[in-house]
Amino acid sequence: MSQATPSVLPGRAVRPRLFWRLLFAQVLLLGAFLYLSLISLGSYLLLLGFDGEQQQPQRVMALAGGGLILLVGLWLLKVAMPRRISLVMVEPER
Repeated sequence: MSQATPSVLPGRAVRPRLFWRLLFAQVLLLGAFLYLSLISLGSYLLLLGFDGEQQQPQRVMALAGGGLILLVGLWLLKVAMPRRISLVMVEPER
């Protein structure tokens, strides 16, 4: 009788947990980059709104758009942050 070949080669074992950790890190970095890009866009529009060389309707739209984008960015930051830093265990009263 011949022996069955092992399904996993001994020198080439890839752990699925490492894959998911790397994927999580990539998604986290991509999210941080996109968030910083959003805040930068809002700041740039605010700067354009305060620029005296632009026409008045463009300045108003830039101020409104930049303010709205910054407000959305701050709201996203508030939603993403945990309410409590430390975990608190509350036992029910009997």
